[in-house]
Amino acid sequence: MAGASALEEHTASSGSEGDEEDSGGASEHCDSSDDEDFRGVSVPQTSFNIAKNIVGEGMLSLPAGLAAGTGLATGAFLTVGFCCLMFYSFSALGRVCHFTGEKSFVGCGRHVQGQVFGSIMAVTNVIKTIFTCTAYAMIIGKSGAELAQFTLGMEVSRHIVYFIFLGAILLPLCLLRDMSKLSITSLIGLFCEAGIVVFMAVRYADGSYQPGGFYFDKIKAKDRPDFGSLGRPAIWTTGPATLVLIGSLSTAFLAHYNAPKFYHQLRRRSTRRFNIAVSAGFAAALVIFLCAMAFGYLTFGKNCEGLILSNYAVEDPLAGASRAAILLAVVFGFPIAFTGLRDNSTQLLGLDGGRRRIHFGMTCALLVVISALCSALDDLGLVNSLGGAILGSLITLVWPGLLVYLTYRQLPKSFSQLEGGIVSLLVAVLGVCLLIFGSGIIIQRRLSKAVA
Repeated sequence: MAGASALEEHTASSGSEGDEEDSGGASEHCDSSDDEDFRGVSVPQTSFNIAKNIVGEGMLSLPAGLAAGTGLATGAFLTVGFCCLMFYSFSALGRVCHFTGEKSFVGCGRHVQGQVFGSIMAVTNVIKTIFTCTAYAMIIGKSGAELAQFTLGMEVSRHIVYFIFLGAILLPLCLLRDMSKLSITSLIGLFCEAGIVVFMAVRYADGSYQPGGFYFDKIKAKDRPDFGSLGRPAIWTTGPATLVLIGSLSTAFLAHYNAPKFYHQLRRRSTRRFNIAVSAGFAAALVIFLCAMAFGYLTFGKNCEGLILSNYAVEDPLAGASRAAILLAVVFGFPIAFTGLRDNSTQLLGLDGGRRRIHFGMTCALLVVISALCSALDDLGLVNSLGGAILGSLITLVWPGLLVYLTYRQLPKSFSQLEGGIVSLLVAVLGVCLLIFGSGIIIQRRLSKAVA
């Protein structure tokens, strides 16, 4: 097959170049995914961006997943398992980019199957990222307005707060092309999230929220620690509620829509260096998730709120600082999610993202769409939850599995027979199962609330 032989020649060439780059013999410059000539993003900077792309305000909902009826050890085991699975699929996308020489879902799909397949993948990425960015925008507006009321005693519209952040911070960051420049804000965001975990650990250790503690009487009865009939944290408990935690974890490590860009902008890129960056980013996210889940549950037991910071007293100054920190973390997470939206939209429309006018125009146009959605909606509700379950499973498991399988079919030397012919299909099938399962869980929970 001519296409396969051409792909094999390209892969051999790119593989030798990757080895040369990895040994330090390559040029000091590489092309960005928008065709700018720049030095590239270092491994540490890439790992910061990946970790920040993964970790958001969703970390605050994990304790509630345990509180619903899952033991601490069971939850930790499931979290580690999903982290390993998502690490593999994320890494696989980088390797597909390496072997095909492409730098987007559209390009990879077109290379191994055809334009339609590439476009379908890009559409799912666009829809998912526009949901994500709109949710971030709504959180920024709501959290900023609440923070202004708590700290300054001012009642400000969430829309005004959002547009202030948009003009002052979000627009300048979203216009950046070089991902290395976003690594600084990513690191700040990660420090904010780590600070929240430290706060939760301190309050667990000092017993401030336990009976007789300083803040125990300052919070509502429904938010006070309660470990049920056991009187202590559950360890290996499982039950129907564990399915809810599995549904949450299935999309907790979602950053795959940016995987091709992370790979392509990596300085002296090679699959080995990419895997180092990915493993560091996922490890950092895993530590934050595990600590937030554990300290929240150990402090409040089965009374953990959907957003754990809601359990803490308004009078607690560290809790107030944590609310400000999560706002800042979401603000700095927005540009990375937006990068995935803009890149996939540009590729889907067949535009040249390297032209400054197109880059600027797409950025402004997409921000207008997000701002309109943020202003018109109060809650994304079922559409966002159901879309997240369906699209998240496609992006993290189904598409990577199919891309590995199709790449292996065209180029048998790209992946081992076990990985390319069996593991890849198992990953894709698992993604379909989680898609159906996650959607069912969300619909069931919505129906239960409606009946109640």
